[in-house]
Amino acid sequence: MRMGKPFSRSLVLILLFLFPSLGRTLAQTIPAEMTVTNVDPRIAIYTFPSAVLEKKMAFTVVYPKDYAATGAPWPVLFFLHGLGRNEHTLVDDLASRQKLLEQPYVIVLPKGENGWYFDSPFNPKRHYAAYLDEVMGQAARVANISAARPDRAIGGWSAGGFGSVWACVHHPESFSTLATIIGVVDFPAPDTRFPVPDATFGKDPTRWPEFDPLNRAAELKNLNILLVIGEQSSDAVMNERLSQALTAAGLAHDVVRVQGGHTFPTVQAGLGPVLDFVQKHLPPRSLAKQ
Repeated sequence: MRMGKPFSRSLVLILLFLFPSLGRTLAQTIPAEMTVTNVDPRIAIYTFPSAVLEKKMAFTVVYPKDYAATGAPWPVLFFLHGLGRNEHTLVDDLASRQKLLEQPYVIVLPKGENGWYFDSPFNPKRHYAAYLDEVMGQAARVANISAARPDRAIGGWSAGGFGSVWACVHHPESFSTLATIIGVVDFPAPDTRFPVPDATFGKDPTRWPEFDPLNRAAELKNLNILLVIGEQSSDAVMNERLSQALTAAGLAHDVVRVQGGHTFPTVQAGLGPVLDFVQKHLPPRSLAKQ
């Protein structure tokens, strides 16, 4: 059952009164142009004016236990939501929230709207890959996160899987680990079961192969890669193709298959394997690069 906003705010205020150091830890580096909403003593939603999209956008940060805003930086996972979801979908779900709070690294959940985390060549107002870069910079202003590649992971579900693969292609220097759940990773394509938004990818199918991350699979080098596949999901064949392409390119990767379709319960089932995979491959904070 989801708690109402007044009750949630009251609970947060009570917790911050009982544990005031938590509030100070999360609040001490907030820039003046940002606003913050604490939904848990270790979860904050930051709203900021996006220079890229020219409107207010947001991201959620889940801070690890014993988080410190000074000293050695923390490893970080950027995890991207799918279409129709938002930056607080996972923290609104209590089981998923608990899994996030158990991790020994910072987790950043950007608001992605329906932008596919991709820079449309047809509409300059839909540069959501540049916006994702902006979020990463903003997150570094409010969280003590490492900038070193070995300490950084990215992933996502559905369209967020698409966006996270493209992020690794565009910024191979920025991430050591990639983990997706039911990713839409062979898209856009004429035979896809997912609608192709003209505003992002245009109407000309002959251009679509340029935007399909499957065609860039061989560039996903020197990454720890996990693909979580929903066995009854409409994207399962896409992920099998990506796995085959990675194998053909000689790129080792892990595959976890779970029961479920292209639905949020499948995301819930895949979240644990993703978080465990990231924890396995990101170094502990004490070893994170300064």
